[in-house]
Amino acid sequence: MDPSHAYFSCEVRIIQARNIEFIKSTKNLFARLYLPTGNNKRIQLNTKNVSTKSVPFWNESFNLDCSCPHEFLENLKQQSLVLELRQRKMLGSHLVGKGEIPWKVILESQNMELKKWLKMDLVSGSDCKEGMLKAPEVEVEIKIRVASIIEMEKQNRKMLNNWNECGCKHGHDPNVWCCAEDCNIFAFGAALEAF
Repeated sequence: MDPSHAYFSCEVRIIQARNIEFIKSTKNLFARLYLPTGNNKRIQLNTKNVSTKSVPFWNESFNLDCSCPHEFLENLKQQSLVLELRQRKMLGSHLVGKGEIPWKVILESQNMELKKWLKMDLVSGSDCKEGMLKAPEVEVEIKIRVASIIEMEKQNRKMLNNWNECGCKHGHDPNVWCCAEDCNIFAFGAALEAF
């Protein structure tokens, strides 16, 4: 048990986009999300492609669970969650818009949960029609959980203790992993594998 570390769990759900009717191309729209991994590195996650002919709806979730030093959480407050709205092209993709949410806002929100429409700042040269009235937005939901390693180990032990209550009619000793019949089956299986 290392008290200098914490358990960090982050779930990001990309739900849908709106105000995209001014984007010229009507297919292959996707969202790209960047999550920090520490050491000034980040991972890139992409949603599936959707058509803009109807309301672009992804409803995709991404999860990041890790043990991290407490310094990671402090550094995280200085960074932002970055979300990009992109169009798939023949070779690669084209950035349409980009939005950011400061991690500090997420970590200081009620229950460390946030659901909002994130405004995408259009990138110069993006494939959008002139006279756009509203900027594209992407609906996101973020849930963060931070616990000490000690708390997580207690929770894991509690889950293991619940195995004692399996509900079988014979009951069992939680310290015994198999009975005599099980040993016979294992021996029979091992003998068959030898052939």
